[in-house]
Amino acid sequence: MTINPHPDRPKLGARLKRLGRRLDSTFQGELYRFINPLYSKAVDIVDGAGALHADGRWNQVGAMRMSYTAMAPETALAEALAHVRYFRLPISTALPRVLVQLRLKAQRVLDLRDGKVRKALRLSAKTIKKLDWHAENQKGMEAITQAWGLAFAGAGFDAVIVPSAADPDGINILVFPDNFRSGYGLEVVTEVKWPGK
Repeated sequence: MTINPHPDRPKLGARLKRLGRRLDSTFQGELYRFINPLYSKAVDIVDGAGALHADGRWNQVGAMRMSYTAMAPETALAEALAHVRYFRLPISTALPRVLVQLRLKAQRVLDLRDGKVRKALRLSAKTIKKLDWHAENQKGMEAITQAWGLAFAGAGFDAVIVPSAADPDGINILVFPDNFRSGYGLEVVTEVKWPGK
């Protein structure tokens, strides 16, 4: 199915450009992901290649490298199960999963929990958490959140902090590995080691 770019896509980059760096922040801390065991090598966990092969709330297939991470293990689990719950599939279709802890050191971060940032971008908390991006894509249209994800990557952000749509109290961090400068990045705290390998 062909997905048409969101009509506001050109405006989004312009809003970010006008914003400049005045609302940038930094982030250093631990994050979590539940991953498919097939992709449990450290390099696979942090390279953001999954976004090249599957659509998500903040990305279209092939648009950019991006890793979805969470600030709490419970949020990571809710996000890992969101797809099967949306389509009412058996939970078993999302399993097995392995919980990994990550460490992020990011220089340019945009925090969409901050109402001032959302107001400057004209991006509502309701859109972030409630927009049915699946339905938008089924209509052949890029979701506005997907257009924003592309704009954030294009503007050079290392990461963007967003409220979780899968966990009412959860926080996610979208990580753009291609934008890291020297000395910054995402790494696995403890590598997954399988018995006998």
